[in-house]
Amino acid sequence: MAQSEARASTLRRVTPARQVMTLFGDYWWNIAEPIPTGALLAALGDLGVKEPAARATLAQLTRVGVLSASRAGRRTTQQLTERGAEEIAEEAEWLETFGRIEPAWDGLWSVVAFSVPEAKRSLRHSARSRLKWLGFASLYDGVWISPADAAQEAMEQLEALEIDDVTIMRARLHTTNPLGPQSAWDLAATAQHYAEFLSVLRSVDPSARGAAALADRSRIMLMWQRFRSLDVGLPLELLPSGWPRCTARREFVQCFNALGPEGEERMREHVTAIDPDLGSLVGQRRLPAD
Repeated sequence: MAQSEARASTLRRVTPARQVMTLFGDYWWNIAEPIPTGALLAALGDLGVKEPAARATLAQLTRVGVLSASRAGRRTTQQLTERGAEEIAEEAEWLETFGRIEPAWDGLWSVVAFSVPEAKRSLRHSARSRLKWLGFASLYDGVWISPADAAQEAMEQLEALEIDDVTIMRARLHTTNPLGPQSAWDLAATAQHYAEFLSVLRSVDPSARGAAALADRSRIMLMWQRFRSLDVGLPLELLPSGWPRCTARREFVQCFNALGPEGEERMREHVTAIDPDLGSLVGQRRLPAD
């Protein structure tokens, strides 16, 4: 009982919207037929989401254009929109490569400098959010850097926000900080997140069945996805020795794939309980280990 409550508590620390998208990505991706709403509600229940919150989340995802809801009689179904499918495809590309294919680095940094008037403070927040999503970090106020060749993409994002005062470049950087430009990222905190993630992975029973398998598989997937913002994929040359990214991926993939058959079976039970003809469509995402 205590383990079940702890599992649900961990899952509730992520948004139900992310849980819904993870269920689609892990069990109902590239499937033309919509999934019964009841099956999603049941699966979200396994993940610790109460039905009222689950229904509110599905309605929210429909309002923002990620899901499309349909009704036939008393039965409702949910389907990814084009936008929703694109979001999952983008996430899938990251899942395929992160921690498996280390980025090559030419020694150059993408540098973005921009200025926003104080009267447009909310615009400054939007700019920072977009740059963070692209993997940039703030070296100084108004100066953002990334080792990736992402300067042009950053310019496009800032232009879309109608920020006029922007300068971008690709250059070698030298700073008086002995830790180098990579000090813009809190690597110690990220390493601690990896340690906590590995601890969780090693506590998961890879032979779990039923609701436990579905919940644990979604839990570790959602935890792994957090590293998209925690670890922007800095080249190994810029990281402390023994950086745990590859080790964490290897153990994550092993655990995630081991839980796949039982997670798939649990999801199939939820779908079949409403529409037996759709049960055979449920599949499981498998990730390459190397």
